[in-house]
Amino acid sequence: MATSLLNISQFWKSNQEGTLTDNQDYQPGEVRSQNRLSAAPSIYSMLKSFGPFPPYSFVVGVCQDGLPFMISLDNPKSGSILVVGENSDENTQILKAMSLSASMLNSPEQVRLCVITNKVDRYATLMKYPNCHALLSPYERAAGEMVIEFASIAEQRRSGRERGGVMMLLIDDYQSFAPLLSDYSVYLNLKTLVTKGPNSGIWPIISIKPEDVHSTKGQLLQSFGTYIFEKVDNHPGLFPTAESMAPPELICQPNYNVIIGGRLIPISNLSI
Repeated sequence: MATSLLNISQFWKSNQEGTLTDNQDYQPGEVRSQNRLSAAPSIYSMLKSFGPFPPYSFVVGVCQDGLPFMISLDNPKSGSILVVGENSDENTQILKAMSLSASMLNSPEQVRLCVITNKVDRYATLMKYPNCHALLSPYERAAGEMVIEFASIAEQRRSGRERGGVMMLLIDDYQSFAPLLSDYSVYLNLKTLVTKGPNSGIWPIISIKPEDVHSTKGQLLQSFGTYIFEKVDNHPGLFPTAESMAPPELICQPNYNVIIGGRLIPISNLSI
């Protein structure tokens, strides 16, 4: 389900009142366990302590009760994923948790991924996993070509000419990638992936700063299905807060909120 950023406050209000959107049957993935954690764990300890995790899944962060927050890649309802936050390092941390957990929990036949980032060194650990198809800088021409290649695969899958496992396209820092969008072919193919990719098993995941959300080239960002946004005080009215949802006995203090399937869920970053 595509959700406009302008409707986030409406979702927040409906969540407080106990009224969900038309996607009421959607349940975000959580792996249940008797264990409770006293602090946010690393991605490695989280994957070791909980599970077994289902195939075609990855972990985003940790919920307030210490459970991992998981998204299933075999359920296109959650749609493409947009991570919005002022702190680019924390945004990177979330994308790294997604890409590492996807690589550790799935075989290359199940999930392959490509990362486009101006922090290539921060993702070096991914290269030891065969799931990592490519690690590219946004300043390389190959980055734009990769978007076109992914869109071509999505089109082939829609026509039944190509089959295969899930593919993830992670773009860490939308603004560093934005110059490539001056090539209309790259822009059009990325827009196609954002709107139609998950239904073909191809998942765009993009991080961006709040001030860039409503830029001219940011229009395609209104078509995402899942939003993960930093809890900040300096953008009143743009994003809701979840303070009234927080129980007094917090195990993990949330620093991000997730809107997925019409639900708002506070989560915290995992350490890498």
